[in-house]
Amino acid sequence: MKLTKIFLQCTFIGLLLGSCIQDEAPNAEADITNISFQEDVLANSYIDLNPPYNEISKAYPILISVKEGTDLTDLAPIFELTPGATINPASGSSQNFTNPVRYTVTSEDKKWQRIYLITAKEQSASNIPTTYHFEHVRLIKNKYQEFYSEQNGEELTWASGNAGFNFAMSEAKADEYPTVQYAHGKVGKCAKLETRTTGSLGEMVKMPIAAGNLFIGSFNMLNAITSPLTATRFGVPFYNRPTRLIGYYKYKAGEKFYENGGYTNRKDMFNIYAIFYETTKDTEMLDGNLANENYNNPNMVALALISNPHETDDWEFFDIPFDYKRYGKTIDENKLASGGYKVSIIFASSKDGALFQGAPGSTLLIDEVELIYE
Repeated sequence: MKLTKIFLQCTFIGLLLGSCIQDEAPNAEADITNISFQEDVLANSYIDLNPPYNEISKAYPILISVKEGTDLTDLAPIFELTPGATINPASGSSQNFTNPVRYTVTSEDKKWQRIYLITAKEQSASNIPTTYHFEHVRLIKNKYQEFYSEQNGEELTWASGNAGFNFAMSEAKADEYPTVQYAHGKVGKCAKLETRTTGSLGEMVKMPIAAGNLFIGSFNMLNAITSPLTATRFGVPFYNRPTRLIGYYKYKAGEKFYENGGYTNRKDMFNIYAIFYETTKDTEMLDGNLANENYNNPNMVALALISNPHETDDWEFFDIPFDYKRYGKTIDENKLASGGYKVSIIFASSKDGALFQGAPGSTLLIDEVELIYE
């Protein structure tokens, strides 16, 4: 009798599971997962599809870099979406991108929508801003700060891991994030990077600390949990040969160093470096794995790495040359002129923060930085 009852229960559960598989609920996601074009118009195949929400435009902004001379009035992007989702205007339809175009993605179950504001910009041979005073920030999601630099009509948006910290510590105030603006800089305001704990959620996913970081590139939130070293994507096109990185810093290490599940007496230290590398079909971006691989990568051309980082109560000047001999590469001038090389500058309050090792409270102040080039 008991065996018969168990058999009937198992059969019922099997039928129920089978029904769930056959009648799977419609997908509730509404994301763009890839953008492409039939014509060869992209100047940079990497497109950040996971930007933070912009409160001003009420949309998720996506920037597409197209080759100089591309007709912006007649572009037909092809979208890949989460399964079952639809997009309006339609994928493959021609649009005038002289102004940003607003796209609405609707989930398969019709209950969710995500608005994207897509901008197409011709990538001309003009460099990013190369002097950085850290006077300008904007508030993202009413939660955390994002630095940006302006020079000669060009704007550079700095990336950080603040979006990842927001996932773990959503109730934190703007000045409690790892990367914030600080009032007492070398001149005016400055960037303040501080290693912080990430609370119970961070402990649960074995990411108990978050180093303050600031870098030229982008932060991929989708990779922050599953592959954190690839979440930090370094580099933007640069059309000249960088020679030195100069600026000022202050640093104070936190009292207790966290590693391997506990606190030790190890001394924390910050990191400042810049990279110059060649892009190829297989490698459009370098990521957070680079430092852990001793800055060795087949695409690397030059490295500027601070040689004697130390604590200091006063503003200390740094002047770091780019080392081209390390990699023995020759620069292709034609490729350089067409945007085939990228540069990035990286600051971190804990050198091994990407491995979730560092001392909470370690604080790095950065100001009056300049990228010098030929």
